Amino acid sequence: MKTLGLVLIVVLAIAALAQSDPDKNCVDDKDTGPCRAYFQNWYYNKETGKCEKFIYGGCNGNGNRYNSEEECKSNCA
Repeated sequence: MKTLGLVLIVVLAIAALAQSDPDKNCVDDKDTGPCRAYFQNWYYNKETGKCEKFIYGGCNGNGNRYNSEEECKSNCA
């Protein structure tokens, strides 16, 4: 019985951490990349705590790049 209670506590703790853990890419700075295309994307600005627009060049960059404000918010905010 004690084992079952312990397992339940561990499972609940893991579930709580998983829900509150934002996307690891959200802490990266915005990175337009070296290419010169013009794609309007969104990134999470950790300084302001908001999703903001930026122009992505089309190659490289990092994972803090989302196609919409909604996608950014669902991953980072």
